[in-house]
Amino acid sequence: MSSTVTFNRVIKNGITNFFRNIWLSIAATSVMAITLFIISTVLIIYTLTNLSLDNIKDSIGVSVYFNSQTSESEILKIKDELELLPEIKQIEYVPKTVALDRFKEVHKNDSLLIETINEFKASENPLPDSFAITAYELSDYGKISQILNSNRFAPFFDRVRDNSKVIDRLFKITDTLAKTGIVLTVIFVVVTIMVMFNTIRLTIYNRREEIEIMRLVGATNPYIRGPFIIEGVMYALFATTITGVILLLFILFFSAGVENFLALPNVSPNYLTGLVWQVLLVDLLISLGLGVLASSIAIRRYLRI
Repeated sequence: MSSTVTFNRVIKNGITNFFRNIWLSIAATSVMAITLFIISTVLIIYTLTNLSLDNIKDSIGVSVYFNSQTSESEILKIKDELELLPEIKQIEYVPKTVALDRFKEVHKNDSLLIETINEFKASENPLPDSFAITAYELSDYGKISQILNSNRFAPFFDRVRDNSKVIDRLFKITDTLAKTGIVLTVIFVVVTIMVMFNTIRLTIYNRREEIEIMRLVGATNPYIRGPFIIEGVMYALFATTITGVILLLFILFFSAGVENFLALPNVSPNYLTGLVWQVLLVDLLISLGLGVLASSIAIRRYLRI
């Protein structure tokens, strides 16, 4: 018997096994699809959340407002000193005159407020000089805030406004998502292996006489093992296909909401679709691994090949 004929028979027998026990196959495929959907959702949310954090990294910063006793020369000296810190990416010095112009531009439609501001003389400008500080990494803002509130710099500042609590909350959300996703993934991977294991074990039990005859007439271990491996591969293919359809429909209907919620205005549906395809490739590899693993365990334990 040629290798091609043998290979074709192995595939045919595997497909036959899959459809012969269709309800068991549906159950195993459904559990694997749920597992893949959880893995996919965790990967997509984690990727988009990190992308969102990167996008807001430059918009979330530390604002430093100087007291009226601090001279411009002292401000510039402090700026030069702070720029030496490795955590700081950029310091924008905003003199009070520039701050006033920006304030008027932002509130140009509020005539009463503009009229009130214009009553102040130049020397009476109520807005302070300030710094707008951005860091290289979100995790650097905590250290920057500590330095700014130290005895070295605090006497020059009227107020230091940072978003460390917001940043910490974002990191906690991302960390919680990752940990929850890992726990759910592990649980459903174990459940998937158990369901597939029992499904294939039942298939082996139903074909035990046929398998025994095959062994008696000299069938090789790979030939006996092959159909069950193919059956596991079919679980993987169908489960990945189902997961892909659900994810693509989700992107189709909810991409705009996801972009708004995560503050990702520049992320197009094409990017999300591309991300889904990348995740599906990971799903396919994982599902194939699970299918082959469950099949191999069942065969080795119950056929003792």
